[in-house]
Amino acid sequence: MIMLARIRRALPHRHVFPTSPWYHPRLTAVKYRFKTTKSPSEELDLDEPIKFSTSRAATWKARDTYGGKQLDTEKKPWYQPFVVSLSLTIFLLYFCIFREESNLDHKFERRLYDHIEGLEESQLELSLRYNIEAGLDTAAILKRLEEIKLAKENGDS
Repeated sequence: MIMLARIRRALPHRHVFPTSPWYHPRLTAVKYRFKTTKSPSEELDLDEPIKFSTSRAATWKARDTYGGKQLDTEKKPWYQPFVVSLSLTIFLLYFCIFREESNLDHKFERRLYDHIEGLEESQLELSLRYNIEAGLDTAAILKRLEEIKLAKENGDS
């Protein structure tokens, strides 16, 4: 405990003022950093737990960490939520209701197995191996594999 106090006293105290090159209002909450609720004479006992409800953390707001109070010049206009809501509504109406279908929409309606040759067969083989190892039913997988093989044979000849 004494060693910690000596280290604290030995470290130089650098105060960051708005005119200093290290000051940035969003990155440093200087006006809140040096606040304290206890007198300097009280020392924390690091061997005992700190009670949260009586500490500064209980009343600390995220707003204090990330820039403090909002300036009058940074306030959002009163109509901003309405503009954002209206824009989002128009966007969704256009893309979900009013837009005409294109060739790309028709391609998306097809199954992935129709786009990539041999994908369904390889997926079924992997599922078959897993079901055999896990002791699960493989009848439906074997049936579908036979259908695919028959379709390949009929398509090739």
